[in-house]
Amino acid sequence: MNLSSDPDGAITLESLVEAAKERFRTAEDRATSVIRDAVVAGLFQPDERLPQDRLAKLLDVSRMPIRAALRQLESEGLVDLLPHRGAVVTSLSAEELSDLYEIRVLIEAFALKKTVLAISADQLSELEELADALEHAAPDQWLRSRLDFYESLYSIGNTPRVVSTIMSIRAEVGRYTWKLTSLRSEDHRGLLQRIAMGNPDLAAAWLESHLRHVKEALAVQVTDLRAQALPD
Repeated sequence: MNLSSDPDGAITLESLVEAAKERFRTAEDRATSVIRDAVVAGLFQPDERLPQDRLAKLLDVSRMPIRAALRQLESEGLVDLLPHRGAVVTSLSAEELSDLYEIRVLIEAFALKKTVLAISADQLSELEELADALEHAAPDQWLRSRLDFYESLYSIGNTPRVVSTIMSIRAEVGRYTWKLTSLRSEDHRGLLQRIAMGNPDLAAAWLESHLRHVKEALAVQVTDLRAQALPD
């Protein structure tokens, strides 16, 4: 994988490191954020070994924060720590992705109904502003802007435990959905339109349909990726 900066503004490890410096104070938090975002953005591919020495050098930290970050990401389902191989990006089968999306349908529909019932006009305006920021975000800021939007959305009317569960599953599948660029601009706007109608069942039905559409697209993508990985 390429560690150099991209003149076109695409996501690189360098851009993630710079963003993390502004958001996190501890070395462990910076390392966790950078590696997590790199995995979600596809800078590291499923089953790829993570270069711990290079990551430590890039982050200007010792190996200790890197190891702590990798243990955290293992608990989130993004990294596997394997004997004799070190840390590798977790690989999901088509069946596992399908199961995760069915879980998303259940928990996000539940959470969205509570959001619709609890949201105020000011909170809806704030989400509109976050949606605008997401649409105009530079490539190296898009992942963070998307996280901010959905974390803010589900924080309305839901407990921190529900929000953290949703965001953890979203991160786990995010490295696959990142490549579905046709879905990036429509999901948050469609969701806000249904929320503004004030009907929790209508909003949840739209979300369920959207997630199942993404699940079908992902099934094709994962099947193709696995076929490409097979030896000739």
